[in-house]
Amino acid sequence: MSAAVGILGRRIVAVLAVLTLALAGCSKGSGGGGDTDNVLTIGTTFYISTLNPFVGIETQDSTAYSMLYPQLVQYGPGLKIEGDWAESWDEAPDGRTITFKLREGKWSDGTPLTAEDAVWTIETIRKYADGTTASTAKVLAGVASAEAPDPRTLVIRYDQPMGPALANLEQMYVLPKHVWASHDTGEGGSGLTDFKPEQQLPVVSGGPFTITKYEDKGTTVFTPNPSFYGPKPHASAVALTYYTNPTAMIADLKAGRLGFVETVPFKDAAQLKSLPGVTIDSQPGNEVTNFGFNSSDAKKQNRELLDPKLREAFEYALPREQIASTVFGGEAKPWADILSGWSGDWVNPQVQPLPNDVVKANQILDALGYPRGPDGVRQVPATTGDHAQPAHPMRYTVIVPNDTDYDGHLQFTLLESAFEKVGVQLTEQAGGDGTQAYQLITAPDGKYEDADMFTWYWHPYIDPDFNLGVVTTSELNNNSDTGWSNPAYDALYEKQRTTVDLAARRNLVWQAQAEIASARPYIQIVEANLVTASSTGWTGFEPTLFTLGKAYYTSPRRA
Repeated sequence: MSAAVGILGRRIVAVLAVLTLALAGCSKGSGGGGDTDNVLTIGTTFYISTLNPFVGIETQDSTAYSMLYPQLVQYGPGLKIEGDWAESWDEAPDGRTITFKLREGKWSDGTPLTAEDAVWTIETIRKYADGTTASTAKVLAGVASAEAPDPRTLVIRYDQPMGPALANLEQMYVLPKHVWASHDTGEGGSGLTDFKPEQQLPVVSGGPFTITKYEDKGTTVFTPNPSFYGPKPHASAVALTYYTNPTAMIADLKAGRLGFVETVPFKDAAQLKSLPGVTIDSQPGNEVTNFGFNSSDAKKQNRELLDPKLREAFEYALPREQIASTVFGGEAKPWADILSGWSGDWVNPQVQPLPNDVVKANQILDALGYPRGPDGVRQVPATTGDHAQPAHPMRYTVIVPNDTDYDGHLQFTLLESAFEKVGVQLTEQAGGDGTQAYQLITAPDGKYEDADMFTWYWHPYIDPDFNLGVVTTSELNNNSDTGWSNPAYDALYEKQRTTVDLAARRNLVWQAQAEIASARPYIQIVEANLVTASSTGWTGFEPTLFTLGKAYYTSPRRA
């Protein structure tokens, strides 16, 4: 047993020991059992970076927010929108007003949960939409006002009808006004982003859980909120442990220390299927991996990478099939769309990956005027004008984050070998975690001047609005990692989101996907399966609700 395996195993045991004391006074009604045998232990390779929704960018952050904070609506089994805090809602005939009837509830500290909390959250996000709250403002696009006629009624008014209005509200987390309002301080509300709820435990929550222990790169403990307005969790607690070493996570699964693994390493999926006491579930997932380019006109060097035709050549060089089989153990398929298959009819069937064709890639690069040098590496001629650059070889750096659920280094080695065949030399740069990688990709200081390329991933939402929006100009230095800016695309994006007729909006969404695929700020690589493992001692898992619905933690129960 490696030191890492031993340390993590002892950490889980220690956490369970602490929980034994913490749960001793819990009633069965408040947590589904009040004993450590009923604690659901989860292993993951995605970490919670912060409990502040105005700051977080990591995938796992969304899971924490949905467990802590009320949402008006959420996704339920079958990936259908359903009420969360809202028990019902009515949309006005003109599409400009949505009235929500809210369930009665309390925050975990006993303070009444009312529509005023939602109004404060909405108006605060709108107030600082161009600064402090920019990362969450897109979900309230078009909102003109919010009001609370009474504690259980919320009225949201829009400037104009918005096609994705309800789906966007799924991404809005209602915060306790009595806790957060005091942090609306500093220039531009900077106190809101400075606030660290993880330093004031237990977190005041309105969702099914509060957090009583937090470690961004360790174990975070979710304990039931007895005042939650919805279905009570079956588990007496959920202990989520982040693993930097997937081998250690699988060792803990085999040792019976984990009840659920939400990110089974793809290379381990096949051999785990025969492991006694463990159930492996593999189904089409919503993870889309990509090969991204710094597409900003601010880029200082290697500006030939801004040419979509060059990037087309690079797509022909991309060994998608090899990556799917080698890196993902066959648990993935070649993919070209910024949306995942979970988006259903929103996915444009005409957006398809180009084949791996080295001959075609070389033909395009030859035609573009990039001859091979004596060492086989292509040469870029000198240019003149406003962005003049000297002649230089096609040698590029690829930023590879380590916050992925696949082997990013192994994928890079396949890319390196494939691009060598077309006269392009790639060098790997360690990207670190998600926050560190984003800083490198958009360096310096969000100006998009330095980076060449990167590999990463998205977990696209069901409705296409968010992911189509990450490549808009308004998302620069926010959700945009490519730095791409195209006014014509921006206009197309705005048109789709203000179109309420489903068929008409779908046509616009398809056009937007085709434009992204043609311009190639990203080249999507594969769509990965969702591969999870669970102990046969537990049942009721809803893997597809990862980051999307509260049942992800509330529905698992002892078998």
